[in-house]
Order: sequence, then structure tokens, then C-alpha cells
Amino acid sequence: MVKLYEHEAKELLEIYGLEAPSQDTGSANEFVVKAQVLSNDRKEKGAVKFADNSEQAESLRQDLLGSQFEGETVENVLIEEEIDFTEEYYVSFMYDTDSRAPSMVFSQEGGSGIEDRDAEKFLIEENSQFRFRQILKQYGIESGNLVRLGSVLQSLFEAFLDEDARLLEVNPLAKTEEGYVVLDAMMDLEDDASFRHERNFPDRTVMKREKTDREIRAEKIDEDDHRGVAGKYTELEGDIAMMLAGGGASLTNMDALIEYGGDPANYTEYGGNPPGEKVYRLSKVIMSKPGLNGLWHVGGTANNTDVERTMDGFIKALREEKPDYPIVIRRDGPHADEAFENLRKVREELDLNMKLFRNDKPMTESAEDLMEMVREYKGEDL
Repeated sequence: MVKLYEHEAKELLEIYGLEAPSQDTGSANEFVVKAQVLSNDRKEKGAVKFADNSEQAESLRQDLLGSQFEGETVENVLIEEEIDFTEEYYVSFMYDTDSRAPSMVFSQEGGSGIEDRDAEKFLIEENSQFRFRQILKQYGIESGNLVRLGSVLQSLFEAFLDEDARLLEVNPLAKTEEGYVVLDAMMDLEDDASFRHERNFPDRTVMKREKTDREIRAEKIDEDDHRGVAGKYTELEGDIAMMLAGGGASLTNMDALIEYGGDPANYTEYGGNPPGEKVYRLSKVIMSKPGLNGLWHVGGTANNTDVERTMDGFIKALREEKPDYPIVIRRDGPHADEAFENLRKVREELDLNMKLFRNDKPMTESAEDLMEMVREYKGEDL
């Protein structure tokens, strides 16, 4: 998923005829100065400021540059004309999780604190102004406003569909004397649809930062081969590498590692019986992070995954990386006997500091074993 900053979202929306405040500082009297960060409620956090003239706006821009909000450093600041408006609305488009159909959330009260206001969700089964006018009539919006606002909603929906967005949020959409203006916008774009678009947006993760080289390398694993999943990798700040075999317990296992004193270096999952080569590539990504002090390869008893095949990919990476830090593996399932025999061989061959467990060891308890080994490896008191 690619998360867009406000100025990027507005640039896309302008292609669809939607209006945003002017950035021409020479023609305005009052200004809004906004740090371009992906945090919510920027105004309450001091990331949105107001200026009475262009000199003050530029001074505020300089103050915001390099500052941090929720761990994100401000690298860009948007200066826009402050707009007078008579009404403001909240509008967002997303896919409904139950019906998997597009839906719109609408409220006649926009601005901050929308989560505490009345907002209703509508399934959008067809892209037509008539559908949006039907919705607006429920709010008592009539005559010319009904037509104009309905047209704006349709244009927003077209942008949501055409740009392959997961989320499009405008808050607020302001009514002015001239028409409707997008005062703030956010947009999340679908990564898998990027081949349909000519875009230059850098990849960003849910961590509100650009993707690391390792995250980009991991993504390409599933792009090249759709057998199973092995390309889900999010880099974290810790020193304990995690290789999680999917199956619903991955987050529970991550919590267990933290509870036993581990600091995860990444979050990743693989599953769906991927070929050994994909697991090898994922293992290489995971082990390539500098400063690792341990590796936990954990998963439940597989039903439809060939444990020997996936472990062969992992073993290939071990032979190349030759890690000296502790490793704990807890796994079971089809061909696990063969897999663990191969693991024992590579442990002896490379003299690895590695413990092996089957399903007689609870997954979460194997995290405790790893952390005892890690503390010994680091020379800490047990």
C-alpha cells in the first residue's frame, strides 16, 4: 500500500476536476501552513498553523521543516490560501469488508473529531450522479446544491476507482461561494495495481516512512512467483529476526517474544506452501539486516505446507549467511521428519547455535528458549 501525503492526494484529485486551495502566495491575504506527515489530527498536534501574511507563512514553514510528529520527520510543508466557507462535509470512499463492494461514508459535519460525529455508510453499487443525489436527499440537501455536490461526490468516486485506491478521504470538503473545495485529503493506493499507472510516488509502509531496501526486495518475491506467500516483510527497530509461518498465531508469537524480553527486528509471514526458492529469498532478506542478535523461526503444525521444502530454502540461506547468533526453530507438519534431519545436518556442518523443536514444545514457550540463548550470546546475566 502506498500512502499519499496531502499535497500528493490533491494533485491526483485535481486531474478529476476537483478544486483545492490556491498555493499562489502572491494572491492571498491569509494562509494555512501544513506539515506533510501521515499522522491523523495534525491540527491538534501542532502540524497545521495559520499565518496573516506570506512572510509569516514562510517563517512557519521553516519552523516546521525538520520537526517530528509521531516519529515522522517533516520534509515538506504545504502553504495554501486560507479559504472562507459556509459549510463543511466529511466524505470517504473505501471497500466494505462484508460485501467487498465500494462504500461511501458521509457526514454533514467535517473537520477534526469526525469519529465523534454522526456519519453513515452507503454501499455504492453504481457510479452515477443519481445514486449520490439519492444519498444527499436524505440529508435535506436540495436544488442546485444537490446537483453540484452530487457531481463532486461522483468525481471523488471516479478518482477512487480509477486510481485503484483502498481509501480516499476528504475532510473537510468545504462549500464556498464559488463551489466545493477539497481542504484536506488523504489517499491509500493499492500496490498490486501500480502496473496500471505511471506514478512516481515513493513506496511507503504502514510505518509512515518510505520502504527500506529489504522491504522492497521482499515484495518482489511474490511479484515473480504467485505460489504461496513469502513477501510480507515489515522492518522494525529491534535485533531479533522473526520468520513466522502463517496460520493465525503470528501476532500472538510476536507478543510472546516481546513478553520474554525480545525486540523484534521485523514482522513477516510465509505460508500457502511456497516453493523453497521463495523461502530462501525471504530468509536472505531477514538475515541481511545488520545488528541481529537472534533469529526465531516459528510456526504451528502445517496442514498444506511441505515443511521439508520450505526448510530447504531456509537451510540454503543459512549456508550462505552462516549466522553466529542464536537460532530457535519450532515447526511441524508434512515431511517434518526429513526437514529436521536436514536442519540437524546443517547445524553440525556450520556449528550453528541452534535449537530445534517440534509440536511438543508450545510455540510461545520457544520464545523463552531463544531469549535465554540471546542473553548468553550477549553476555548478559540470566
